[in-house]
Amino acid sequence: MNIIFVVFAFLFGAAIGSFLNVIIYRLPLGASIVAPRSFCPHCKKPIPAKENIPILSYILLKGRCSGCGTSISIHYPAIELITGVLFVYFYLRYNISLEFFAYVTFSCALIIISGIDFSFQIIPDVISIPGIFAGLVFQLAKGNFLPALVGAIFGGGLILLIRVVGGKVYKKEVMGMGDVYLTAMIGAFVGWPLIIVAVFLAALTGSILGIIFIVSTRQSRESPIPFGPFLSIGGLGVIVFYSIIIKFFAMLGVYLR
Repeated sequence: MNIIFVVFAFLFGAAIGSFLNVIIYRLPLGASIVAPRSFCPHCKKPIPAKENIPILSYILLKGRCSGCGTSISIHYPAIELITGVLFVYFYLRYNISLEFFAYVTFSCALIIISGIDFSFQIIPDVISIPGIFAGLVFQLAKGNFLPALVGAIFGGGLILLIRVVGGKVYKKEVMGMGDVYLTAMIGAFVGWPLIIVAVFLAALTGSILGIIFIVSTRQSRESPIPFGPFLSIGGLGVIVFYSIIIKFFAMLGVYLR
């Protein structure tokens, strides 16, 4: 029976991932995320239900629209796969519980924000600001409100400080307010002091992948690289690898809550 639930969790998560793709595409355009039904962004042909099966349709269509033959971006099935895997992971770890619903919601918010920031280089406040309050309410229910509040304030405050100081030093915007709200949301969910680890992971992955991106695409170092996806990696990484992080710091004589 557990296998059945795991399969269901994956399929349900992949279906949610398909809807996240719709939000990522339409939200920055100010379009409704409910209507019309899914369509090819190139030829505008409505996608029939048989061609809208998460992951499987992409494989059967060989990554191309059946109407115009235009290539379908790999990020569509990738997001469906990632979301499905995360649903399975949180189900196996927390079963059906408050933590399960909170963390899959948090993960979905991070996926939406990352997708939009990567494509449009904006972070939608309509996702991150309510996410701050959702994280605080979740931690309040767990009895961890104070660490969550400190995490949100520290995370948002740190990025705000970088934004202000960096702007004065470089005479241009180095961080947007969207990054501030996003980090505050992550801080609300992971709490203090794990928000420090989340920001460190974000900076580390951002530096490594940023260098790889610049070298592989031969772009200028001045080319803007969205930081939202890396913040999301840091926030999600802290939750997924929580036990490993706790044990690592315990080896160093630092005991995190």
